[in-house]
Amino acid sequence: MSDYAILDTSWLVELYQVPMVSKPERRSTTVEQARTARGRMVVTVPVLFEFANHIVRVDSGHQRRTLVEAYLRDVERSLDEGVPWTVFPYQQGGVLLTAEGFLGLVKRFSTEAKFGYSLADISVMDLASRFRAKGRKTNIFAFDRQLESYAG
Repeated sequence: MSDYAILDTSWLVELYQVPMVSKPERRSTTVEQARTARGRMVVTVPVLFEFANHIVRVDSGHQRRTLVEAYLRDVERSLDEGVPWTVFPYQQGGVLLTAEGFLGLVKRFSTEAKFGYSLADISVMDLASRFRAKGRKTNIFAFDRQLESYAG
């Protein structure tokens, strides 16, 4: 049983079935992981930004609007009620990135980009490391083997 499940952009894309990006064969895995998740599901602000970029690229205005409405509803519920997940700041102090937190993230990006890690990936890896340092068992829900290796 884990204390936390950190959600990655790739997992949210499947949960929301974003056209042109999601893969139908992953849907059952995503739904099952969400249904059986033990502990708290958390998502970082950089992941939410990256996910919004996928939504805005949907060609169909109707589908895009439907996704935006679902995204808005879930973010509002997350901030108000802590469901379906908890929005986790990149660095301590508020839900949005602080200037210092953002600078730290960009510095990490400047060294990690050569390995193909995005700002969102780095925020997931850092959060998993922080949880592990506190002795918390952590899963990463992702369809990215590099990120999954940071679970512990």
